[in-house]
Amino acid sequence: MELGRGSLLNEETVPPLVVENLSFRYRIRPDYALRNVSLQLEAGEILLVAGASGCGKTTLIRCINGLVPRSYKGELDGRVILNGEDITGKPLAAISQIVGTVLQDPERQILGSRVVNEVAFGLENLALPRKEIAARVDETLVYLGITHLKHRETFYLSGGEKQKVAVAGTLAMRPSILLLDEPLASLDPASSQETLRLVRRLADEGKTVIIIEHRVEDVLKIAPDKALFMVDGEVRYFGLTAGLEKAIDYHEVKLPAPMIIDKARHDPPPPYVPPLLKRAKEMVAPLVQFEDVSFAYEDGPLVLQDINLEIHRGDVIAVLGPNGAGKTTLVKHAIGLLKPKRGRVYVEGTDTRQLSVAEIARTLGYVFQSPSHMLFAPTVREELAFGPKNLGYDQATLDEEVAQAIDILNLSELAEYSPLALSFGQQK
Repeated sequence: MELGRGSLLNEETVPPLVVENLSFRYRIRPDYALRNVSLQLEAGEILLVAGASGCGKTTLIRCINGLVPRSYKGELDGRVILNGEDITGKPLAAISQIVGTVLQDPERQILGSRVVNEVAFGLENLALPRKEIAARVDETLVYLGITHLKHRETFYLSGGEKQKVAVAGTLAMRPSILLLDEPLASLDPASSQETLRLVRRLADEGKTVIIIEHRVEDVLKIAPDKALFMVDGEVRYFGLTAGLEKAIDYHEVKLPAPMIIDKARHDPPPPYVPPLLKRAKEMVAPLVQFEDVSFAYEDGPLVLQDINLEIHRGDVIAVLGPNGAGKTTLVKHAIGLLKPKRGRVYVEGTDTRQLSVAEIARTLGYVFQSPSHMLFAPTVREELAFGPKNLGYDQATLDEEVAQAIDILNLSELAEYSPLALSFGQQK
């Protein structure tokens, strides 16, 4: 194979992954998502990719796994080389046997109704013998420590459990390169550490791993070999992880505390924020109230048991717990998507059994764990207007509310884009 002038490949060894001068612009976007990105990874190396939402991290892995330009159309320049072979023109099915991908939103890649079917799906598409499929499924579930999920319905899994199942389905294919897009986003602290230990273990076994993550502090604990820092589609730093500290902006990604303190010394002092004054809650009726609430999904164990809780206006409450503890189930009761098997939930003093979801939506807003599930309008501006319009706002008030939301969330440059064309972080 002729590599051409300026290739990153050398004659002695063939790295599993080389990216050369890669640029890409989505057909639906005027600006480039990637500009002249180059990198090289060896077998067994871990690459940490960091950068703000929308900087091109996800687009990069779409180019590596072949989804760009096969599924995501646009202008593509440069080369992606896997095991010494340019993937231009290579079938996606062939690339997927080399490169495995775990998406940031696991629900977008889970198809099977049960975990065992999901983990077997890719293997079935390879037309492997039934016995080998069963053996690989069991081996992968044991490897990840999730055999207890084998016969669970995927619909009822927590976000963190779905993430683990997505990893299982990918690893069962036995790819030599693994791409992980924000794998810690849906995981509790214990599961996050477990996932990172898995990444280190896979690399030690010879797999090449690319991990995109905002929580840089956590990933640094497993000593990734290299780091890539991106800004607006361009590489600001690529090299050994030790050099990342000088290149990275701690306002955009989560760095270890000592690094933040050292960098913050050079920042101007933050503006003064007066302390919040709390009103006495004893004299004010709660906004949301749970009374002895218990709930179980069909044919399943209790997810909520005897929950008593009051939430008042102005409260800021963190709902904590491991994956599958019932956090999302609790919130869905508050907004009326679920009704308790026992007990009562009240919103502004009214039992939610007597309220429609639309009526509750006038008081309580909800952001899904997977934002793409709640985005459907042609543009960001129309998406922001959808809720207030359905609540009966007049045009002047509607325009004012939308403009304010765009300003607060710094969405002015994205207002006329399709929300589904944005990065996961921008969608959120």
